[in-house]
Amino acid sequence: MDLRLVVAGFIVGTIAGVSGIGGSSLLAPVLILIFGVNASIAIGTDLIYSVPMKVLAAVTHLRQRTVDSRVIKLLCAGGIPGALAGLFAFGLLRSHVRGHELEQFLRHAIGVVILCAAAAAVLAHVLRPRRDDAPAVPAGEPARLRVIAIGAVVGFLVAMTSIGSGSITLPLLLLALPAVALRSLIGSEIVFAAVMVPVAAAGHVTFGNVDWMMALSLTAGALPGAYLGARLCLWLGDAALRPVIIGVLAVAGAKLL
Repeated sequence: MDLRLVVAGFIVGTIAGVSGIGGSSLLAPVLILIFGVNASIAIGTDLIYSVPMKVLAAVTHLRQRTVDSRVIKLLCAGGIPGALAGLFAFGLLRSHVRGHELEQFLRHAIGVVILCAAAAAVLAHVLRPRRDDAPAVPAGEPARLRVIAIGAVVGFLVAMTSIGSGSITLPLLLLALPAVALRSLIGSEIVFAAVMVPVAAAGHVTFGNVDWMMALSLTAGALPGAYLGARLCLWLGDAALRPVIIGVLAVAGAKLL
């Protein structure tokens, strides 16, 4: 087990726990820019690292009943096919583009999605104030179709880059479902991620894009880090740290382009 990766996982887990910004958005650039990991390996390893984090968070929200089953079903209806489509596109890409060109393409794709995640984090902060006793999913076909489309887009992006299951889903849900309680949307997007991310991760395992020892080291640090971050968030709030993390994401995304 690599102590440097354990420390990196701990720091990323803590920051994600405090700020609410997705760990994958932070981890992918750390692996590529600091540890020099190939983009394809960073994607697969990032997804494997994310699975236990998402599942544990989902179990917590299910126990607290801070989820909306209808939102979850709609997200999964788009997200699972979206992830499968993303895996198909990834496989097609690697069959036609190889070596340095493939890694450069993936690196740039990750950079673009990280910049989108940074913009989405700003949007989420702007849209965040809302009543927690708001009604459930708004009735009507357009709302349902919007949520399915969000799931499909996020599933595709996650399968291609490992990023977006939390950092992009929530801001889009805030736009699509303005009448739904914030805590319900947060819980629902986490449960959706816990269902969809393993699908994307399994695909990258078959591609051979996972460094298992790296994933184990990162997870060993991230689990206690996420717990500490959640505790710190209760005491400190995210107001001070969130703008800094958004700025770091913007710089990291730009450096990957």
